[in-house]
Amino acid sequence: MLKALVSQGGDPQFDRLRMAPRALVSPWGRIIDAYVFGRSYQEREKGQHGTVVDTLDASDPRWRERELIILPSHVTGCTVDIDEIIRVAHRAGFDIICATVIFTEHIPEDRRLFADIWEKAWDERWTIPNPRRDPEDRNLAAQLSALGCDLWTWICRALAS
Repeated sequence: MLKALVSQGGDPQFDRLRMAPRALVSPWGRIIDAYVFGRSYQEREKGQHGTVVDTLDASDPRWRERELIILPSHVTGCTVDIDEIIRVAHRAGFDIICATVIFTEHIPEDRRLFADIWEKAWDERWTIPNPRRDPEDRNLAAQLSALGCDLWTWICRALAS
């Protein structure tokens, strides 16, 4: 999904494991100065750097000057991390958007599982259903790609408003 999002912004060579500054392009041709993390904060960065600020400073000393930071995060059992991400973003003058991708492969969708995350001090909340329509469907990559393209359009509209 992240690969499709960044590809829509004009970087078709995006390697999901490589975080980097990127000059992305909106669907309307506007250049967006972004820094994109390829993995969730909890998967790699938290263990290496310990805090969100230290992660951002070590990854990109210019992060406070950028227009867009994409820092994926897990939500289950990560409320302290989420609070820190929100606090750091607000202190740096960023609006922060919660874009929850709900993946329901083996269990029915239960949005109550996200209530503790959604009630936090986000500037906006976007919920992206991602149901597995058919357990035998092997086209999950195409579904995630389509969702990534949609999400890029939403991000660009938010930046333009």
